[in-house]
Amino acid sequence: MRIFRDAPRRAGTGRPLGESGTPKLGLALSSGGARGLAHVGVLQVLEENGIEIHAISGASMGSYVAALWAAGFSGHELEELAGEMHERKQLWKLADPIIPPMKGLFRGLKGKAHLERSLGELRIENLERRLLIVSVDIDTKERIVLRKGRLSDAVHASCAMPGIIAPVHFEGRRCVDGGVVDPVPVGALQKFGKVDRIIAVSVLPSFDEVDEGRSDDYDTLPPSRSRRFLSFLNRRLNVMAPGNVVDTFRQSIRAAQIRMAHDSVKRADLCLRPEYFPAAWHDYTNFDRFIQSGREVALEHLDEIRALLKPGPLPHVKPNDNLVGGCVA
Repeated sequence: MRIFRDAPRRAGTGRPLGESGTPKLGLALSSGGARGLAHVGVLQVLEENGIEIHAISGASMGSYVAALWAAGFSGHELEELAGEMHERKQLWKLADPIIPPMKGLFRGLKGKAHLERSLGELRIENLERRLLIVSVDIDTKERIVLRKGRLSDAVHASCAMPGIIAPVHFEGRRCVDGGVVDPVPVGALQKFGKVDRIIAVSVLPSFDEVDEGRSDDYDTLPPSRSRRFLSFLNRRLNVMAPGNVVDTFRQSIRAAQIRMAHDSVKRADLCLRPEYFPAAWHDYTNFDRFIQSGREVALEHLDEIRALLKPGPLPHVKPNDNLVGGCVA
């Protein structure tokens, strides 16, 4: 079973751009691991309702979805690809461990090679849609917005989760996961997107969900005796197991991401928050539930999305009017 199509897409997708005079929409897709598949559901609803996106930005998993969509894959084709990668054995085929793990646990080169089976030698600057991929220069500590270069290299750089994937050398820089500094890249669209209105999609938990204890990555059901035994072994053998070194490092980054995301979405005209439920960041077995959550929140706020396409000032909506769905700034 393969994860991506063998034939690379061309830069021109055939999807018409918005008519003259219609406000141009930008879409910012957040980081968030497997939960980022909710972005696919949002894209499906936009396509089904003829809502054109002029520019798209993404960090980490958001960059992964954004890149494939900008390269010509439809929302429903992306769902088919997600269905092919949900089995754990398929994910392990992409593992390329570093021994000893001095720079990270994995190189990430096998994952990039599979992505290249779809994207080939496509370059960001040759895409029909404006694509902005966020990463971090780990040496200068700068957020960098990748707007040119090989698409697969840029996604690899944006998805290099510290401690798990080794830093990626891109255009002379040593890069790591864009979600570390800009988990919901609204600012990238404001600066480089040439858009009039921005929709943010954040799969990170909100402050309200954190306060209510709904920000856990793990299944909260009481474990059976066999699960407790397996969990005991996992904690002894797996550095990524809950409470172990990589998990502790990742959770610390995540706490900062939640706060950064809270500030970033305020800069968008509309923020969509798919339903949050406990699941590990690498749990692609829930791909259909993640995608459905994206569809549901986009459909719930379809009228607000359409309102963004109307010229003139936007109606004022208080930011906390809808905690689960979205907020209009």
